[in-house]
Amino acid sequence: MTAVVVVAVLVLGLLLLLAEVAIVPGFGVAGVLGMLALAAGAIAAWTELGPFWGTVTGGVSIIAAGVMLYVIPKSRAGRRMVLEHSQAEAVSQEDRSDLLGRRGITVTPLRPIGRVRFGHDEVDVMTEGEYIESNQEVEVMTVEGPRVVVRTPDST
Repeated sequence: MTAVVVVAVLVLGLLLLLAEVAIVPGFGVAGVLGMLALAAGAIAAWTELGPFWGTVTGGVSIIAAGVMLYVIPKSRAGRRMVLEHSQAEAVSQEDRSDLLGRRGITVTPLRPIGRVRFGHDEVDVMTEGEYIESNQEVEVMTVEGPRVVVRTPDST
């Protein structure tokens, strides 16, 4: 195995890690193959080129992989690919208790989840299981944190 093959294996490993970070979600096959290729390249450099070059190759591979995993998510292109906030943070923690007893008009059909307009505000709501068409008047029955439950005023 020549130095060219060692470098090719190392470059392949870095490209696979790049693909894992930039294209493939999660840490899957491309990431594992990239790590294996980097390890194989370092081992091949150690056996073919000697301990000095094996150590240098292994160190450079680890540093390059770390830099790539750190820099790419912070780059402009990387920020478009990486989720910055968890879904749990996206859930509204707004106090909706002021809606209790208010009436609004459905903006979307409630099957059983949809949107209702209260004045100028649109709120995600749910029914107690029934289907309600859009443009129907509904009344807020219960509010539990971000969960707002509505029903038609004529239902008992």
